[in-house]
Amino acid sequence: MSIIRREKSRIGTYHVLMQGAGNNELFHDDEDYEVFVEYLGRLMKEAWVEDDEPDRPYFHTYAYCLTPKQFRLIVKEEKYQVSAIMQSIAQLYSRYYSSKYNSYGPLYRRRYYSEPINDPERMEVVMRYVHQEPLRLGVTQKSQIAQKEELPQMAGFSIVPQMAGSSMVPQKEQKWQKLSSAASLDEWEWSSWHEYVGLESDLPKVCEKPDACHDLTKEQWRVLLSKPLPEGTKCLEPKEYRAPKPTEMQVLSMVRLMTTATNWSEFNAFPKDERLKTIKQLLQNGASIRQMEKLTGIGRGVIQNL
Repeated sequence: MSIIRREKSRIGTYHVLMQGAGNNELFHDDEDYEVFVEYLGRLMKEAWVEDDEPDRPYFHTYAYCLTPKQFRLIVKEEKYQVSAIMQSIAQLYSRYYSSKYNSYGPLYRRRYYSEPINDPERMEVVMRYVHQEPLRLGVTQKSQIAQKEELPQMAGFSIVPQMAGSSMVPQKEQKWQKLSSAASLDEWEWSSWHEYVGLESDLPKVCEKPDACHDLTKEQWRVLLSKPLPEGTKCLEPKEYRAPKPTEMQVLSMVRLMTTATNWSEFNAFPKDERLKTIKQLLQNGASIRQMEKLTGIGRGVIQNL
C-alpha cells in the first residue's frame, strides 16, 4: 500500500489527532490526564539534546482536548516539526502508561492524523471544534460537579477580523453523568477550555493564544469557543474502529466452543436449523458471509437472510 504524504502547513500550524489502539482507552483516571498535560508543557521547553538556542521553544500549543480514547492538539512548529512533536509526546506518555498499567503491545491505533491550518478562518473553526469535543463525543463527568449556569447567547462573534493581519486496561468504576449543554464544557477538566475562559485548574497552563487574539476577554473566548459549528463541519473526524476479520482457524475455534463439532465435516453433518443458528452467532462475532458460504456450503442468499 502506498504511503499518503501529509499535507504541509504554510505557517507550520497543525490540528492533530491520536487514538487508542483497538478502540481502547488512553486515559483511565485523573492522574493519566494530569501526567499527559504535564508532559506536553515540559516538552515545549525542555531540551532532550544539546541546543544552541535555549530560549527558543520547541513548539507552541494553541489548544488541546483529552478524552478517554483519544486526544487532539493544535500545535505550531518551532524547533520541532510536527512529526517530532507527536513522536515525543506519544513515546513519553506510552512509557508512563506501560509502567503504570504493566501493559504490552501498541498503545496507539496508528500514527497520528493531521490537517494543516493555513489561515485565521480555519484556525477559528478548529479551535471551536477541539474545545467542543466533549459535547460531540458525549463523554461524561463526575456526578458531584454542580450544575453550571447556561452560557449567554452566542450571536455571530468571530475572531477572524482581529486575526486578519497576521488544529487493555480494565475500566475503573466511577459515577458519571452526561454532558448536555455548552455550559457543560466548564465541567470537562481535561482541555484547554479552562485556560481560555479563565476557570481555576490545577493543571499547568501550556497554551498560547493564536496570533493577534490577545485582546479577547475571557467572556469573548467563552462565547467564541462554544459557538455552534456550521452543519457538516469536518475536522479530522474520529476514525471508526473495525475489528479485524477472524481467520478460518479462529472461526473453527468458535465453532468448537459453540458446538460439539471438532471440524467442519462434523459441523456440516448437524441439522440445518442448528447450523444456521450457529452461523448467525458466528456472523455476529465477525465472521464474513463469504467465509460461511465457503466453509459450510450453504448458499449466500440463505446466510444473508439470517
